[in-house]
Amino acid sequence: MKKEILNSKRILFRISVAQNVQMLFAVYTDTKPLAANVPQLQLVFGGFENELLAFDSFFKQSNKAFETPEIVRLDARRDFTARAVIAKVDYSYDFALSDDEREEARRLLYVVEKYRKVALMEYEAETANLRSMTAELQQMPALLNTFGLTDLTSRLKQENEDFEALYNSRAHTVNDKRQQGNTQKYRTAANLAFDNFVKALESLQLMPVSAAELAAAEQIIDIVNGHIRQATIVYNRHIGAVSARKQNDAEDAEDTADEPEPQN
Repeated sequence: MKKEILNSKRILFRISVAQNVQMLFAVYTDTKPLAANVPQLQLVFGGFENELLAFDSFFKQSNKAFETPEIVRLDARRDFTARAVIAKVDYSYDFALSDDEREEARRLLYVVEKYRKVALMEYEAETANLRSMTAELQQMPALLNTFGLTDLTSRLKQENEDFEALYNSRAHTVNDKRQQGNTQKYRTAANLAFDNFVKALESLQLMPVSAAELAAAEQIIDIVNGHIRQATIVYNRHIGAVSARKQNDAEDAEDTADEPEPQN
């Protein structure tokens, strides 16, 4: 039976540039050993590799223009707090005093497990993931209170927002239209090369190939689909967190409007 590859075009242009690079690089790294064993994929995989490396190189160079001592400081601050939150959740689970307490800690562990490497991500991807992580944790206020994580989680949320505000401010200063156009050029080329690789995988399943080559192609398809699903999950969490934040801001504005004016 022919394996289907999930549609990646929509998600690749919805996620941030950093997440786009991150997803394609994950696919590239995980599939390269398998693709090397399928001669029919060599040409198209080589094209994907060249465009991705060019995209990654340009992205890293342009990212350096954003860095200032204050951005580096705020990033290090949120990294430290993120690691502290994860470490405290681990401790709460490992040293729970009862089975019930361990089960409660497990619910928090399930959340942070997805974000263990968040401090190693590029700026934009880390911002989006920290926003999702804190939003998920703050949906369980009773558990945060039980394990002494309420203030630490709130602090991480604020530190991430502080970083995002400064980073976006810097982006408006540095990223002129020409720079944005170059980013889009490299991004489009890399995504198109990835799409060509996907099409080649689909075609390969209809060709007379060896059992070993077909098995390798099917493994590659599973890997590609896994990364598309993960990127979609992260994007949906980001949209959910943004929607919740806008709703909270709107409610705060309504509450302020309803407050009586002070009497002289």
